Amino acid sequence: MKKESYLIVTIITAIILGVAAFAVHIGIKPGWLPVIAVVLTFPVFVLALFLWWNASNIEGDFPFTGY
Repeated sequence: MKKESYLIVTIITAIILGVAAFAVHIGIKPGWLPVIAVVLTFPVFVLALFLWWNASNIEGDFPFTGY
């Protein structure tokens, strides 16, 4: 994937996380629905953000980031 694709995924997941946080704030029923959205979306957000951060605009490989 290209750097722009990772950015798009990061933005979409950030929007989903924001909507889920707002849903918890207003007290949506059932209350577990926004929690499930956060649990499923947050790891994708972190991974996409990491990949976007390390992606290069030129052809090449990711730098080694350690374990």
